[in-house]
Amino acid sequence: MNSIHQSGHDDSSKTGPKFNSTRRDHSSGGVAYSRTAEGEDYQVALIATRGWKRWQLPKGSVEPQETSEQAAIREVEEEVGLHTTPEKFLRTIEYWYWDTYRRATPELVHKTVDFYLLRVVSGAISDASHEVDGAAWFDLEQAIERLTFQGEAEVVRLALAALNGQDEEAN
Repeated sequence: MNSIHQSGHDDSSKTGPKFNSTRRDHSSGGVAYSRTAEGEDYQVALIATRGWKRWQLPKGSVEPQETSEQAAIREVEEEVGLHTTPEKFLRTIEYWYWDTYRRATPELVHKTVDFYLLRVVSGAISDASHEVDGAAWFDLEQAIERLTFQGEAEVVRLALAALNGQDEEAN
């Protein structure tokens, strides 16, 4: 099955915008976690985007000469102000979308995102980045409920299992 149609939308019979190219995009992000102030539970940093309508994990493009893991650490620091250390690769998710930003002709993008479990070692959560509307701590169960995208919720479930010592195999 063509991944474009996994969402249940088959546009093959419709007349719509024409596109000239397909682009691949590789990003990395992290489940940046720490213990709560009481020290009994874990909390994870999420970002709000699109006018506070989307809650998601911090992530961004892998730069040239940078590993995926390095990009995840950098993106978490840039987007939420937290310094982290990697503990484990969790999963790669992939999806397709139409890039229409400042484009006369939409471009189809196949995006892959590598996610890592990142332990916070210093810093204070911040929404100072121009790329985000807000940043906040959520306990892991709240984060799973709040996340806009199911693929990212699955990544947080893997993180929760790893933190509780019930490691599920990462895909």
